[in-house]
Amino acid sequence: MTLFAIRSRMGSLGARLGSLRAAARMPLQPPAAPKRMQSTLAEAAEAVEGQYALSLRWLHWVMGASMLTCMGTVKASQWTTGETFLGTKGQTKGTLMMIHKSTAVLVSAMLFPRVLLRVATKAPPPIPGNILEKFAANVSHVAMYGFMAFMPFTGLAMGYYGGKGVPFYGLYTFPGATGEAKDGKFAGRMFKLHKQVGQYIYYLVPVHVGAAFFHVFRGQAILTRVNPLVTVASKA
Repeated sequence: MTLFAIRSRMGSLGARLGSLRAAARMPLQPPAAPKRMQSTLAEAAEAVEGQYALSLRWLHWVMGASMLTCMGTVKASQWTTGETFLGTKGQTKGTLMMIHKSTAVLVSAMLFPRVLLRVATKAPPPIPGNILEKFAANVSHVAMYGFMAFMPFTGLAMGYYGGKGVPFYGLYTFPGATGEAKDGKFAGRMFKLHKQVGQYIYYLVPVHVGAAFFHVFRGQAILTRVNPLVTVASKA
C-alpha cells in the first residue's frame, strides 16, 4: 500500500471520528408525538380555554342542587310507608312535599336570570366533538331548560288555581286563587301534566351527568367551565 493511500484512509477515518464526536455533543431530542395524540392534546387544551360567567357558574350548581332536591323529596314522599324522624307518615309526606314545592319556587325564580345571563354573557367555545355529540348536547340542554321551566310552572299553577297556594319553607305561603279565579279542573290538568312529564327528568338528569363524565374520561376538563371556585385566566 502506498504512502498516499495510507494518508487518504487515515484522513477518512479522522473525518468519521469528528462526525461521531459532533453527534455525541448534540442534545437528545425526544421523539415527536404521533399526529393523533397531538390532536387529542390540542382538543383537551381547547376545552378549558374559557369559562362561563361567574354568575352562571354559581347558578348552574345552585339550580342543579335545587333540581336534585325536588326530585329527591318527591321520591322520598312516595316511598314513605310509615313513621319517620319527621313524624307520622302523613307528617313526613307533608314536610317532604313542602320542601319540594318551596324549592321549586327557587328554581322558577332563578330560571329567568339564568337565561338572561346566558344570552348576555360570552360563552366558552364548544367542546370538540363530532356532529352527533354536538347535536345530542344541544338537545339535552334544551330539554333541561324546558324541564326547569315546565315543572315549576305546572306545580305553581296547580297550587294557585287549586286554592291551596304555594308554601315557602314554612316561612310564608303564596296565596292561592279565590272566588271565580279558583279553577279546580285546570289545577287537576296541571297536576296530571306535572306528574306525567316529571317522570322523564329521572332519565334526563343521569344522561346529563353521564355526558359530563364522558368528556372528563376523554381528557376534556369540561367541569372547569362551570367551576365557580376556580377561575382560568383568559387567553391573550
